[in-house]
Amino acid sequence: MSGFLTRLFRRSSEAPPPTATTAGDEEDSSQVDGAQADQSWTDMTGDYAKSKRISATDSAFGVDDVIRIDFLMELPYELAVQIAAQIHNLSTVLVMAQVSKRWSRVARENEVWRHLYMAEWLALSHSSSESEEMMARSQLAQMKKHLATSRRANKKHDWRNTFRQGLSLDQNWRKGNVAVKHLSGHEDAVYCIQFDGNFLLSGSRDRTLRFWDIREQKCVRSLEGHSGSVLCLQYDHRYIVTGSSDMSIVIWDFATRRRLHTLRGHGAAVLDVRFNDEVIVSCSKDCSIKIWSLATGKLLRTLEGHHAAVNAIHLHGGQIASASGDCTIKIWDVATGKCLRELCGHTRGLACVQFDGSYLVSGSNDHTVKVWDALTGECLRTLVDHTDLVRTLCFNRKRIVSGSYDQTIKVWDFETGELQLNLNGAHSSWIFHVQMDATKIISSSQDKKIVVWDFSGGIEDASDFA
Repeated sequence: MSGFLTRLFRRSSEAPPPTATTAGDEEDSSQVDGAQADQSWTDMTGDYAKSKRISATDSAFGVDDVIRIDFLMELPYELAVQIAAQIHNLSTVLVMAQVSKRWSRVARENEVWRHLYMAEWLALSHSSSESEEMMARSQLAQMKKHLATSRRANKKHDWRNTFRQGLSLDQNWRKGNVAVKHLSGHEDAVYCIQFDGNFLLSGSRDRTLRFWDIREQKCVRSLEGHSGSVLCLQYDHRYIVTGSSDMSIVIWDFATRRRLHTLRGHGAAVLDVRFNDEVIVSCSKDCSIKIWSLATGKLLRTLEGHHAAVNAIHLHGGQIASASGDCTIKIWDVATGKCLRELCGHTRGLACVQFDGSYLVSGSNDHTVKVWDALTGECLRTLVDHTDLVRTLCFNRKRIVSGSYDQTIKVWDFETGELQLNLNGAHSSWIFHVQMDATKIISSSQDKKIVVWDFSGGIEDASDFA
Protein backbone atom coordinates (compact mmCIF):
# COMPACT_ATOMS: atom_id res chain seq x y z
CA MET A 1 0.00 0.00 0.00
CA SER A 2 2.74 2.46 0.96
CA GLY A 3 4.67 1.71 -2.25
CA PHE A 4 1.55 2.26 -4.38
CA LEU A 5 0.87 5.60 -2.70
CA THR A 6 4.47 6.67 -3.15
CA ARG A 7 4.28 6.02 -6.89
CA LEU A 8 0.90 7.70 -7.09
CA PHE A 9 2.05 10.85 -5.33
CA ARG A 10 5.17 11.06 -7.45
CA ARG A 11 3.19 10.84 -10.71
CA SER A 12 0.57 13.30 -9.47
CA SER A 13 3.28 15.72 -8.38
CA GLU A 14 4.68 15.77 -11.93
CA ALA A 15 1.54 17.53 -13.17
CA PRO A 16 1.27 21.30 -12.76
CA PRO A 17 -1.15 22.36 -10.01
CA PRO A 18 -4.69 23.11 -11.21
CA THR A 19 -5.06 26.72 -12.36
CA ALA A 20 -8.80 26.91 -11.66
CA THR A 21 -8.24 26.98 -7.91
CA THR A 22 -6.99 30.08 -6.15
CA ALA A 23 -4.72 30.17 -3.15
CA GLY A 24 -7.66 31.23 -1.07
CA ASP A 25 -9.67 28.25 -2.27
CA GLU A 26 -6.78 25.96 -1.27
CA GLU A 27 -6.76 27.31 2.27
CA ASP A 28 -10.53 26.94 2.62
CA SER A 29 -10.74 23.48 1.08
CA SER A 30 -10.11 21.72 4.40
CA GLN A 31 -13.54 22.89 5.54
CA VAL A 32 -15.48 21.52 2.54
CA ASP A 33 -18.30 19.25 3.64
CA GLY A 34 -17.30 15.60 3.24
CA ALA A 35 -20.48 14.56 1.42
CA GLN A 36 -20.17 17.40 -1.08
CA ALA A 37 -16.52 16.56 -1.72
CA ASP A 38 -17.35 12.88 -2.20
CA GLN A 39 -20.12 13.74 -4.68
CA SER A 40 -17.85 16.14 -6.54
CA TRP A 41 -15.16 13.44 -6.77
CA THR A 42 -17.71 10.84 -7.96
CA ASP A 43 -19.21 13.13 -10.61
CA MET A 44 -15.83 14.18 -11.93
CA THR A 45 -14.24 10.73 -12.11
CA GLY A 46 -17.45 9.19 -13.48
CA ASP A 47 -17.72 11.64 -16.37
CA TYR A 48 -13.97 11.40 -16.91
CA ALA A 49 -14.00 7.60 -17.13
CA LYS A 50 -17.00 7.59 -19.47
CA SER A 51 -15.46 10.09 -21.84
CA LYS A 52 -12.07 8.33 -21.98
CA ARG A 53 -13.17 4.74 -21.27
CA ILE A 54 -10.28 4.17 -18.89
CA SER A 55 -9.99 3.05 -15.31
CA ALA A 56 -9.24 5.18 -12.26
CA THR A 57 -5.90 3.38 -12.02
CA ASP A 58 -4.96 4.51 -15.53
CA SER A 59 -5.69 8.12 -14.68
CA ALA A 60 -3.78 7.91 -11.41
CA PHE A 61 -0.65 6.74 -13.17
CA GLY A 62 -0.86 9.42 -15.84
CA VAL A 63 -1.69 7.79 -19.19
CA ASP A 64 -0.35 10.18 -21.83
CA ASP A 65 -3.63 10.97 -23.60
CA VAL A 66 -5.71 11.79 -20.51
CA ILE A 67 -6.17 14.87 -18.38
CA ARG A 68 -4.41 14.56 -15.05
CA ILE A 69 -6.42 15.19 -11.91
CA ASP A 70 -5.03 16.52 -8.65
CA PHE A 71 -7.00 14.11 -6.48
CA LEU A 72 -5.65 15.67 -3.28
CA MET A 73 -7.51 18.90 -4.10
CA GLU A 74 -10.82 17.05 -4.31
CA LEU A 75 -10.66 15.19 -1.00
CA PRO A 76 -11.63 16.49 2.44
CA TYR A 77 -8.50 17.84 4.06
CA GLU A 78 -8.49 15.36 6.94
CA LEU A 79 -8.71 12.44 4.52
CA ALA A 80 -5.87 13.85 2.43
CA VAL A 81 -3.71 13.97 5.55
CA GLN A 82 -4.54 10.37 6.45
CA ILE A 83 -3.62 9.23 2.94
CA ALA A 84 -0.35 11.15 3.03
CA ALA A 85 0.44 9.62 6.41
CA GLN A 86 0.64 6.21 4.75
CA ILE A 87 3.59 7.29 2.60
CA HIS A 88 6.54 6.10 4.67
CA ASN A 89 9.09 7.69 2.37
CA LEU A 90 10.85 10.91 3.30
CA SER A 91 11.84 11.95 -0.23
CA THR A 92 8.24 11.62 -1.43
CA VAL A 93 6.92 13.76 1.42
CA LEU A 94 9.56 16.42 0.68
CA VAL A 95 8.59 16.45 -3.01
CA MET A 96 4.92 16.79 -2.02
CA ALA A 97 5.74 19.97 -0.13
CA GLN A 98 6.92 21.60 -3.39
CA VAL A 99 3.86 20.89 -5.54
CA SER A 100 1.37 23.52 -4.30
CA LYS A 101 0.26 25.31 -1.18
CA ARG A 102 -2.34 22.62 -0.51
CA TRP A 103 0.16 19.79 -0.93
CA SER A 104 2.74 21.63 1.15
CA ARG A 105 0.25 22.10 3.96
CA VAL A 106 -0.61 18.40 3.93
CA ALA A 107 3.06 17.37 3.84
CA ARG A 108 3.82 19.51 6.89
CA GLU A 109 1.07 18.01 9.03
CA ASN A 110 2.22 16.56 12.34
CA GLU A 111 0.38 13.29 11.66
CA VAL A 112 2.36 12.71 8.47
CA TRP A 113 5.64 13.09 10.37
CA ARG A 114 4.44 10.90 13.22
CA HIS A 115 3.92 8.06 10.76
CA LEU A 116 7.31 8.69 9.13
CA TYR A 117 8.94 8.50 12.56
CA MET A 118 7.08 5.32 13.52
CA ALA A 119 8.04 3.62 10.26
CA GLU A 120 11.70 4.61 10.49
CA TRP A 121 12.50 3.98 14.16
CA LEU A 122 9.74 1.97 15.79
CA ALA A 123 9.22 -0.82 13.26
CA LEU A 124 9.12 -4.26 14.94
CA SER A 125 8.91 -6.33 11.77
CA HIS A 126 12.64 -7.11 11.69
CA SER A 127 13.11 -8.28 15.27
CA SER A 128 15.57 -11.14 15.16
CA SER A 129 13.73 -13.51 17.50
CA GLU A 130 10.36 -13.86 19.17
CA SER A 131 11.82 -13.07 22.58
CA GLU A 132 13.52 -9.96 21.21
CA GLU A 133 10.22 -8.97 19.58
CA MET A 134 8.56 -9.17 22.99
CA MET A 135 11.34 -6.99 24.41
CA ALA A 136 10.91 -4.58 21.52
CA ARG A 137 7.20 -4.34 22.23
CA SER A 138 8.00 -3.56 25.85
CA GLN A 139 10.41 -0.85 24.71
CA LEU A 140 7.75 0.48 22.34
CA ALA A 141 5.23 0.68 25.18
CA GLN A 142 7.74 2.58 27.31
CA MET A 143 8.52 4.90 24.42
CA LYS A 144 4.85 5.61 23.75
CA LYS A 145 4.39 6.39 27.44
CA HIS A 146 7.34 8.77 27.31
CA LEU A 147 5.98 10.48 24.20
CA ALA A 148 2.51 10.75 25.71
CA THR A 149 4.03 12.50 28.74
CA SER A 150 5.95 14.76 26.39
CA ARG A 151 2.78 15.69 24.51
CA ARG A 152 0.95 16.53 27.72
CA ALA A 153 3.83 18.69 28.88
CA ASN A 154 4.28 20.49 25.56
CA LYS A 155 0.63 20.55 24.43
CA LYS A 156 1.64 19.01 21.09
CA HIS A 157 4.57 16.76 20.31
CA ASP A 158 6.58 18.05 17.35
CA TRP A 159 7.02 14.90 15.25
CA ARG A 160 8.86 16.69 12.47
CA ASN A 161 11.48 17.83 14.95
CA THR A 162 11.70 14.31 16.40
CA PHE A 163 12.26 12.95 12.87
CA ARG A 164 14.92 15.61 12.32
CA GLN A 165 16.64 14.46 15.51
CA GLY A 166 16.58 10.93 14.13
CA LEU A 167 18.37 12.10 11.00
CA SER A 168 20.99 13.76 13.21
CA LEU A 169 21.38 10.48 15.07
CA ASP A 170 21.95 8.63 11.78
CA GLN A 171 24.51 11.28 10.89
CA ASN A 172 26.36 10.55 14.15
CA TRP A 173 26.56 6.90 13.14
CA ARG A 174 27.86 7.74 9.67
CA LYS A 175 30.48 10.17 10.92
CA GLY A 176 31.53 8.17 13.97
CA ASN A 177 30.46 10.84 16.49
CA VAL A 178 30.61 8.55 19.51
CA ALA A 179 31.26 8.85 23.24
CA VAL A 180 32.83 5.87 24.99
CA LYS A 181 32.01 4.74 28.55
CA HIS A 182 33.26 1.72 30.50
CA LEU A 183 31.46 -0.59 32.93
CA SER A 184 33.89 -2.33 35.26
CA GLY A 185 33.16 -4.87 37.96
CA HIS A 186 33.59 -8.40 36.61
CA GLU A 187 36.71 -10.18 37.83
CA ASP A 188 37.32 -12.10 34.59
CA ALA A 189 36.37 -12.19 30.90
CA VAL A 190 32.82 -11.06 30.04
CA TYR A 191 31.39 -13.55 27.56
CA CYS A 192 27.81 -12.38 27.04
CA ILE A 193 25.56 -9.34 27.36
CA GLN A 194 22.03 -8.19 26.64
CA PHE A 195 20.56 -4.75 27.23
CA ASP A 196 17.21 -3.00 27.13
CA GLY A 197 17.20 0.79 27.33
CA ASN A 198 19.15 1.64 30.49
CA PHE A 199 19.30 -1.94 31.84
CA LEU A 200 22.09 -4.40 31.00
CA LEU A 201 22.75 -7.99 32.04
CA SER A 202 26.17 -9.64 31.65
CA GLY A 203 27.68 -13.08 32.17
CA SER A 204 31.32 -13.81 32.92
CA ARG A 205 34.09 -16.32 33.40
CA ASP A 206 33.94 -15.27 37.08
CA ARG A 207 30.71 -17.39 37.17
CA THR A 208 28.43 -14.44 37.96
CA LEU A 209 25.60 -12.59 36.31
CA ARG A 210 25.68 -8.84 36.86
CA PHE A 211 22.86 -6.32 36.50
CA TRP A 212 23.90 -2.82 35.43
CA ASP A 213 22.50 0.70 35.33
CA ILE A 214 24.02 1.95 32.07
CA ARG A 215 23.41 5.64 32.72
CA GLU A 216 25.00 5.51 36.17
CA GLN A 217 27.71 3.11 34.95
CA LYS A 218 27.38 0.88 37.98
CA CYS A 219 26.53 -2.69 38.88
CA VAL A 220 23.31 -2.76 40.90
CA ARG A 221 23.14 -6.50 41.61
CA SER A 222 24.93 -9.80 41.01
CA LEU A 223 23.67 -13.36 40.82
CA GLU A 224 25.47 -16.67 41.23
CA GLY A 225 24.32 -20.18 40.40
CA HIS A 226 26.64 -21.82 37.90
CA SER A 227 29.77 -23.74 38.83
CA GLY A 228 31.46 -22.72 35.59
CA SER A 229 31.73 -19.73 33.29
CA VAL A 230 28.48 -18.06 32.20
CA LEU A 231 28.94 -18.36 28.43
CA CYS A 232 25.53 -17.27 27.13
CA LEU A 233 22.29 -15.69 28.25
CA GLN A 234 18.98 -14.29 27.13
CA TYR A 235 16.19 -12.58 29.05
CA ASP A 236 12.76 -11.06 28.62
CA HIS A 237 10.35 -9.55 31.15
CA ARG A 238 9.55 -13.03 32.52
CA TYR A 239 12.70 -15.15 32.46
CA ILE A 240 16.47 -15.17 32.34
CA VAL A 241 18.02 -18.22 30.68
CA THR A 242 21.76 -18.88 31.07
CA GLY A 243 24.16 -21.50 29.73
CA SER A 244 27.52 -22.46 31.19
CA SER A 245 30.74 -24.36 30.79
CA ASP A 246 29.40 -26.55 33.62
CA MET A 247 27.16 -28.12 30.88
CA SER A 248 23.92 -26.87 32.46
CA ILE A 249 21.19 -24.39 31.58
CA VAL A 250 19.43 -22.42 34.31
CA ILE A 251 16.02 -20.74 34.03
CA TRP A 252 15.59 -17.83 36.44
CA ASP A 253 12.54 -15.76 37.33
CA PHE A 254 13.34 -12.27 36.05
CA ALA A 255 11.45 -10.38 38.75
CA THR A 256 12.57 -12.37 41.81
CA ARG A 257 15.93 -13.65 40.42
CA ARG A 258 14.91 -17.07 41.80
CA ARG A 259 16.18 -20.24 40.09
CA LEU A 260 13.22 -22.09 38.55
CA HIS A 261 14.81 -25.02 36.68
CA THR A 262 18.23 -26.47 35.98
CA LEU A 263 18.42 -28.33 32.66
CA ARG A 264 21.02 -31.04 32.15
CA GLY A 265 21.61 -33.16 29.06
CA HIS A 266 24.51 -31.70 27.10
CA GLY A 267 27.81 -33.57 27.30
CA ALA A 268 29.98 -30.45 27.06
CA ALA A 269 29.84 -26.67 27.54
CA VAL A 270 26.61 -24.93 26.57
CA LEU A 271 27.71 -22.29 24.06
CA ASP A 272 24.45 -20.49 23.21
CA VAL A 273 20.80 -20.33 24.31
CA ARG A 274 17.68 -18.78 22.76
CA PHE A 275 14.04 -18.99 23.78
CA ASN A 276 10.53 -17.91 22.79
CA ASP A 277 7.10 -18.33 24.39
CA GLU A 278 7.24 -22.13 24.30
CA VAL A 279 10.75 -23.53 23.98
CA ILE A 280 14.39 -23.01 24.89
CA VAL A 281 16.96 -23.95 22.28
CA SER A 282 20.56 -24.64 23.30
CA CYS A 283 23.72 -25.66 21.49
CA SER A 284 26.92 -27.14 22.73
CA LYS A 285 30.50 -28.12 22.19
CA ASP A 286 29.10 -31.68 22.05
CA CYS A 287 27.95 -30.92 18.44
CA SER A 288 24.23 -31.08 19.29
CA ILE A 289 21.26 -28.73 19.53
CA LYS A 290 18.59 -29.42 22.13
CA ILE A 291 15.01 -28.15 22.37
CA TRP A 292 13.45 -27.88 25.84
CA SER A 293 10.04 -26.93 27.20
CA LEU A 294 10.23 -23.44 28.68
CA ALA A 295 7.38 -24.17 31.09
CA THR A 296 8.64 -27.50 32.50
CA GLY A 297 12.29 -27.74 31.52
CA LYS A 298 11.64 -31.12 29.87
CA LEU A 299 13.89 -32.12 26.96
CA LEU A 300 11.71 -32.33 23.85
CA ARG A 301 14.15 -33.07 21.03
CA THR A 302 17.84 -33.33 20.13
CA LEU A 303 19.01 -32.15 16.71
CA GLU A 304 22.08 -33.82 15.28
CA GLY A 305 23.84 -33.19 12.00
CA HIS A 306 26.78 -30.91 12.68
CA HIS A 307 30.23 -32.53 12.83
CA ALA A 308 31.92 -30.03 15.15
CA ALA A 309 30.94 -27.77 18.05
CA VAL A 310 27.75 -25.79 17.45
CA ASN A 311 29.03 -22.37 18.48
CA ALA A 312 25.93 -20.22 17.98
CA ILE A 313 22.22 -20.44 17.29
CA HIS A 314 19.42 -18.01 16.56
CA LEU A 315 15.69 -18.60 16.91
CA HIS A 316 13.10 -16.85 14.76
CA GLY A 317 9.49 -17.95 14.53
CA GLY A 318 9.47 -21.70 14.06
CA GLN A 319 13.02 -21.95 12.75
CA ILE A 320 16.53 -22.23 14.21
CA ALA A 321 19.73 -21.14 12.51
CA SER A 322 22.87 -22.85 13.77
CA ALA A 323 26.55 -22.07 13.10
CA SER A 324 29.24 -24.68 13.61
CA GLY A 325 32.95 -25.27 13.60
CA ASP A 326 32.33 -27.62 10.65
CA CYS A 327 32.07 -24.49 8.38
CA THR A 328 28.32 -24.86 7.79
CA ILE A 329 25.11 -23.10 8.77
CA LYS A 330 21.94 -25.14 9.08
CA ILE A 331 18.33 -23.98 9.30
CA TRP A 332 16.03 -26.29 11.25
CA ASP A 333 12.30 -26.62 11.81
CA VAL A 334 11.55 -26.40 15.55
CA ALA A 335 8.37 -28.48 15.40
CA THR A 336 9.78 -31.42 13.43
CA GLY A 337 13.51 -31.19 14.07
CA LYS A 338 14.11 -31.48 10.33
CA CYS A 339 17.05 -29.71 8.72
CA LEU A 340 15.48 -27.46 6.08
CA ARG A 341 18.56 -25.96 4.50
CA GLU A 342 22.34 -25.96 4.68
CA LEU A 343 24.40 -22.88 3.83
CA CYS A 344 27.98 -23.39 2.75
CA GLY A 345 30.57 -20.79 1.84
CA HIS A 346 32.78 -20.05 4.79
CA THR A 347 36.21 -21.68 4.55
CA ARG A 348 36.78 -22.02 8.30
CA GLY A 349 34.61 -22.63 11.35
CA LEU A 350 31.77 -20.27 12.23
CA ALA A 351 31.53 -18.43 15.54
CA CYS A 352 28.31 -16.41 15.28
CA VAL A 353 25.01 -16.14 13.45
CA GLN A 354 21.90 -13.98 13.49
CA PHE A 355 18.69 -14.69 11.59
CA ASP A 356 15.53 -12.60 11.07
CA GLY A 357 13.51 -15.00 8.91
CA SER A 358 14.49 -13.41 5.60
CA TYR A 359 18.18 -12.69 6.01
CA LEU A 360 20.97 -14.42 7.87
CA VAL A 361 24.35 -12.93 8.79
CA SER A 362 27.31 -15.06 9.90
CA GLY A 363 30.85 -14.55 11.15
CA SER A 364 33.76 -16.96 10.87
CA ASN A 365 37.36 -17.79 11.62
CA ASP A 366 38.02 -17.06 7.93
CA HIS A 367 37.84 -13.39 9.10
CA THR A 368 34.73 -12.60 7.02
CA VAL A 369 31.10 -11.69 7.58
CA LYS A 370 28.60 -13.12 5.10
CA VAL A 371 25.05 -11.97 4.35
CA TRP A 372 22.70 -14.68 3.11
CA ASP A 373 19.22 -14.95 1.67
CA ALA A 374 17.75 -17.26 4.30
CA LEU A 375 14.98 -18.46 1.98
CA THR A 376 17.20 -19.57 -0.90
CA GLY A 377 20.54 -20.12 0.83
CA GLU A 378 22.29 -17.75 -1.58
CA CYS A 379 25.24 -15.75 -0.26
CA LEU A 380 24.44 -12.14 -1.16
CA ARG A 381 27.72 -10.51 -0.13
CA THR A 382 30.90 -11.09 1.82
CA LEU A 383 32.25 -8.34 4.08
CA VAL A 384 36.02 -8.28 4.35
CA ASP A 385 38.11 -6.13 6.70
CA HIS A 386 38.64 -8.04 9.95
CA THR A 387 42.06 -9.63 10.44
CA ASP A 388 41.06 -12.34 12.95
CA LEU A 389 38.11 -14.48 14.03
CA VAL A 390 34.74 -12.70 13.77
CA ARG A 391 33.44 -13.75 17.15
CA THR A 392 30.16 -11.81 17.41
CA LEU A 393 27.69 -9.78 15.37
CA CYS A 394 24.23 -8.26 15.30
CA PHE A 395 22.20 -6.56 12.58
CA ASN A 396 19.06 -4.72 11.59
CA ARG A 397 17.98 -3.52 8.15
CA LYS A 398 20.16 -0.41 8.46
CA ARG A 399 23.47 -1.76 9.68
CA ILE A 400 25.55 -4.76 10.68
CA VAL A 401 27.87 -4.60 13.69
CA SER A 402 30.67 -7.16 14.04
CA GLY A 403 33.24 -7.76 16.78
CA SER A 404 36.48 -9.67 16.38
CA TYR A 405 39.51 -11.13 18.07
CA ASP A 406 41.41 -8.38 16.20
CA GLN A 407 40.03 -6.11 19.01
CA THR A 408 37.94 -3.99 16.63
CA ILE A 409 34.23 -3.41 16.14
CA LYS A 410 33.11 -2.64 12.62
CA VAL A 411 29.86 -1.09 11.41
CA TRP A 412 28.68 -1.99 7.89
CA ASP A 413 25.82 -0.75 5.74
CA PHE A 414 23.30 -3.58 5.57
CA GLU A 415 22.13 -2.85 2.03
CA THR A 416 25.50 -2.33 0.36
CA GLY A 417 28.00 -4.07 2.64
CA GLU A 418 30.08 -0.88 2.74
CA LEU A 419 32.29 -0.46 5.81
CA GLN A 420 31.07 2.66 7.63
CA LEU A 421 32.99 2.66 10.92
CA ASN A 422 36.01 0.99 12.47
CA LEU A 423 35.88 1.30 16.28
CA ASN A 424 38.96 0.42 18.26
CA GLY A 425 41.09 1.42 21.23
CA ALA A 426 38.53 0.72 23.96
CA HIS A 427 39.25 -3.00 24.37
CA SER A 428 42.67 -4.47 24.98
CA SER A 429 41.80 -8.09 24.17
CA TRP A 430 39.40 -10.31 22.21
CA ILE A 431 35.85 -9.03 21.77
CA PHE A 432 33.29 -11.67 22.74
CA HIS A 433 29.91 -10.01 22.30
CA VAL A 434 28.29 -6.96 20.70
CA GLN A 435 24.72 -5.70 20.78
CA MET A 436 23.15 -2.49 19.51
CA ASP A 437 20.04 -0.34 19.45
CA ALA A 438 19.34 2.90 17.59
CA THR A 439 21.63 5.00 19.82
CA LYS A 440 24.48 2.75 20.94
CA ILE A 441 26.63 -0.34 20.66
CA ILE A 442 27.62 -2.27 23.78
CA SER A 443 30.53 -4.69 23.69
CA SER A 444 32.20 -7.10 26.09
CA SER A 445 35.66 -8.60 26.07
CA GLN A 446 38.23 -10.89 27.55
CA ASP A 447 39.72 -7.76 29.13
CA LYS A 448 36.91 -7.88 31.79
CA LYS A 449 35.34 -4.67 30.48
CA ILE A 450 31.96 -3.76 29.07
CA VAL A 451 32.12 -0.74 26.75
CA VAL A 452 29.21 1.53 25.79
CA TRP A 453 29.64 3.29 22.44
CA ASP A 454 27.07 6.10 22.57
CA PHE A 455 26.02 7.87 19.33
CA SER A 456 23.31 10.07 20.89
CA GLY A 457 25.43 13.20 21.41
CA GLY A 458 23.54 16.36 20.48
CA ILE A 459 20.18 14.56 20.36
CA GLU A 460 17.52 16.43 22.35
CA ASP A 461 15.87 13.31 23.74
CA ALA A 462 17.61 10.01 22.96
CA SER A 463 14.78 8.10 24.69
CA ASP A 464 12.69 8.81 21.57
CA PHE A 465 14.91 6.27 19.79
CA ALA A 466 16.42 3.89 22.37
